[in-house]
Amino acid sequence: MSSNSDWLFEENKVIGVDYFDASLAKNYDNAHGKFRDFDKEAERLFHDLQLSSGSIVLDFGCGTGGLSVPLAKKCQRVYSVDISQAMIDILKDKIDQQGIMNIAPVRSGFLTYEHEGECLDAIVCTITLHHLPDFWKQVALCRFYEMLKPGGKLFLLDVVFDFIPQDYQEVLDSWLRSMAGVADTDMVHETKVHIKEEYSTWDWILEGMIERASFSINKKIEVMPQMKAFICSK
Repeated sequence: MSSNSDWLFEENKVIGVDYFDASLAKNYDNAHGKFRDFDKEAERLFHDLQLSSGSIVLDFGCGTGGLSVPLAKKCQRVYSVDISQAMIDILKDKIDQQGIMNIAPVRSGFLTYEHEGECLDAIVCTITLHHLPDFWKQVALCRFYEMLKPGGKLFLLDVVFDFIPQDYQEVLDSWLRSMAGVADTDMVHETKVHIKEEYSTWDWILEGMIERASFSINKKIEVMPQMKAFICSK
């Protein structure tokens, strides 16, 4: 896709929490580490996506590399892509400090990234597709499909709503209360910002978009309230 189309969605626009801000990016690991175990998540991904030591993986919306780093210890190469230069800079520091040679960090977005490396066995996209409105989510999913080799896998984890729409106020209030029980006040604030400003969608819409992109949905996983994962294949 041409990156100079003047109708293209502006990927550098701040949506929700401003992770272009280096000080916020620096606190990302600490905040998310209170309710996520990235090493265990990477272990499950390695198993669920049937990866191997020869696998080539694209971690899209990699953030500070919470999944990229443990995946790189198990796979041949990880391409780590994020739109935030602040996030990529933190990942580069980790790579340097740990002497990791098989992570390729790239600053780019869903709609402009052009994969130029080895053919991809898997794409991992965790808690980041919601930065796009639904139209552009569909475009991103189609682009993922094109990047994968035949038989390749997509792991998509995101905030996905599945409740009766009329119950939104009660459900979202309950969600915020549950977040307060597992995370700190900053994370609860981030969740409020997510609800107000970001583009999470309904499960029936997202599943339709995945299938319209020509993926087969192999498995759906309820990770926690309002958080779902999809394992898909090309």
